[in-house]
Amino acid sequence: MDRLAGRSALVTGGASGIGRAIAEVFLEEGARVVISDVNESLLASTVAELAEKGEIRGVAGDVRSMSDASSMVDATVDAYGALDILVCNAGITSVMPIEQLGEEEWDKVMGTNVKGMFTLVKHAVPQMRKQGRGNIVTLGSEMGVVAVPESPAYNASKGAVMMFTKSIALDLIRYNIRVNALCPGITATPLLQAEVDNSIDPAKTAAEQATWAPILRTADPREIAMGALFLASDESSFAVGSNLILDGGFTAQ
Repeated sequence: MDRLAGRSALVTGGASGIGRAIAEVFLEEGARVVISDVNESLLASTVAELAEKGEIRGVAGDVRSMSDASSMVDATVDAYGALDILVCNAGITSVMPIEQLGEEEWDKVMGTNVKGMFTLVKHAVPQMRKQGRGNIVTLGSEMGVVAVPESPAYNASKGAVMMFTKSIALDLIRYNIRVNALCPGITATPLLQAEVDNSIDPAKTAAEQATWAPILRTADPREIAMGALFLASDESSFAVGSNLILDGGFTAQ
């Protein structure tokens, strides 16, 4: 339908999972896309695989780095002349009770999930203000709305994302920059599969994942990507500082 025709987008963590699905949907809707990721080989293969969908480029980097974040924004503007859409998707999970949670794990989760959004927004906003428009989609989580056991670092990071989103949404709407959060529930991504593979009882973990939400299945990444498309398009023109929760009913319980 070309809902993003002529627009340029930067998607962090775009080499796999939800980020890749978002990039693919954006390409199908006419956007020109840059994806970033810390995994350079996976980034290169994803760009090659999605090239048939439209104009896409990749830039390697770590969202926790201010210089890398600046390079991601610059690469998008250099390639396409503008940065219309920023999707702050890069993130990591953490399942570890407080007694076992160390400083290194805490810093890694908060650095990636929270600081990693700050660094991108910090560099994207001047360009968007210069353009007189912009759209920022942050990736929250159902766990930014309700907490689950043995995940204090992840719960805290996603709660912070929710308030960060609301705060900058209020600050930036005066410049015609809309900011909203997309909050997925349990989704079939490589990160989720890693939880299964690394668990003591993979079969039990997989069964628990399948029944996590009242819908009794995990989301396909493309289902979440359609939410990102809505928030990034003019169809959500009155959404400012909102949280779009796609969780199969988990937070309705």
